[in-house]
Amino acid sequence: MIRIHILGSAAGGGLPQWNCACANCTAARAGKITPQTQSSIAITGDSEGFHRWFLINASPDLTRQIENMPRLQPRRDSPRNTPVAGVLLTNGDIDHALGLLLLREQEIPLVVYAADETRAALGWLDDVLARFCGIEWRKTIPEFQTLSGTVAFRAIELPRSIAFQFRDDSSGETALFAPSVAELTDELRNAVHESDVVLFDGTFWSDGELAAIRQGARSARQMNHLPISDGSLDFLHQSPARRKIYTHINNTNPILMPSSRERAHVKQSGIEIARDGLEIVI
Repeated sequence: MIRIHILGSAAGGGLPQWNCACANCTAARAGKITPQTQSSIAITGDSEGFHRWFLINASPDLTRQIENMPRLQPRRDSPRNTPVAGVLLTNGDIDHALGLLLLREQEIPLVVYAADETRAALGWLDDVLARFCGIEWRKTIPEFQTLSGTVAFRAIELPRSIAFQFRDDSSGETALFAPSVAELTDELRNAVHESDVVLFDGTFWSDGELAAIRQGARSARQMNHLPISDGSLDFLHQSPARRKIYTHINNTNPILMPSSRERAHVKQSGIEIARDGLEIVI
């Protein structure tokens, strides 16, 4: 069994973003859209889900996310403890890694799985955390390796990022987490086709989404994100996965607005839109 808990479903900055007055952020401040924290998930293979959890990305909102999920909170039988057994990083983006600093009070080195490029980009973390718990870096590999119990995982290399595929060795069920996708590589296409649950990059609806709000802004593809409308929607619609879910959604994305045609289009294509607190069990 694999249990996945979405801690945060928003892209960097969250919803609402502190300096943004776009339609979605304004609606979130007015209570018309539920606020969302920055992207991260927790995963476990424990049947009851109360023991060892691994985080995939550690967002700046991590302490808030832990307080919103009792199963990530310390047990009461010891003054200091945590069910968080380690962190897997998809890349070195600050909204994926800054939460590591919030775990500095633990008494043993923090286990972090990352590609060599990600570790190199986050070298400054070693200096900061050396005065606290320190980091035990573990390299991600393309072959399945045991994570915990019956759950194994492998890394799928992408441009400037990696995706993670998880497998329950007792049932054969698989789940894919790919929050930063610049292109649909052959390996990623195969992994999506083979997975029972797919959590996929839903950052932007269109390539020029940010430029429509802020002149001179980079495009979705320039920011390493395949847009939904002309990039991933048809591909995911054709996927045989039982559940397909867009996550890592930017505050400007119209799929966040309940009444938008873009949201309706996504749902009609058989794809869900992630929200904080959503739990998936396979």
